[in-house]
Amino acid sequence: MLAYLALAAVAAAADVAGAVLVTSAHERHRVPLRYFVAGGAGFMLAAAFVRMLPESTHVPHAFLFVLIGYFGVHLFEHTVAPHFHFGEETHREALLRPSAGWLAVVGLGVHTLFDGVAIAAGFLVSPALGVLLFVAVLLHKVPEGFTIASIMLAGGHSRGAALAAGAALGGLTIAGAVLTGLFAAQQVAYALAVSAGVTIYVAASDLIPEVNREGGPALGWTVFGGLLFFVVADWLLAELGGH
Repeated sequence: MLAYLALAAVAAAADVAGAVLVTSAHERHRVPLRYFVAGGAGFMLAAAFVRMLPESTHVPHAFLFVLIGYFGVHLFEHTVAPHFHFGEETHREALLRPSAGWLAVVGLGVHTLFDGVAIAAGFLVSPALGVLLFVAVLLHKVPEGFTIASIMLAGGHSRGAALAAGAALGGLTIAGAVLTGLFAAQQVAYALAVSAGVTIYVAASDLIPEVNREGGPALGWTVFGGLLFFVVADWLLAELGGH
């Protein structure tokens, strides 16, 4: 339990790092962040389809829980949370109300809660899977913190509030890991199935559209590079004795 809580804490720190980035010098780092998002999308989709889904299919109705994870977050985003991007928020006119920033915290909070669930559930199956899912989560954490801080600032909130929003996302990541360890040890496959649905949604419905919006062969190759990164990481962990 200490192992996956430590990794969840590292992932949470990346949320805060992303918020610090946008509140200090986000313009200088805007281009590299696009590639970070693209690589994270490729890695997350690979992790979901190659490891998370196969590890969860031995329980009844596993794919129903995958769909619950996917469509549950989709429904939440479109009924409660405002529209947001995994990058610099450019539609400032859509975020004039100060409450919009906190609604975005709630929407992204669903993602981050299941980030922690994914890491813990992966470790309950095998340490190797837990490390892979940690890497998948970590790759999109900085853009996630960058996003929430951008929305908070665009809504007229202070730098401190933007940093607090990033910290809140980090705290929810740790909470997801703790709750999974306490209550889901006997139902880890179901937790992993729901997490797979959420992971697929974040990668395919949030990150990939941002890549497509930016366009260009370099970003396309970076998404593919995320897949290759997963393949290499998966092979190395297997060679080191992981499952």
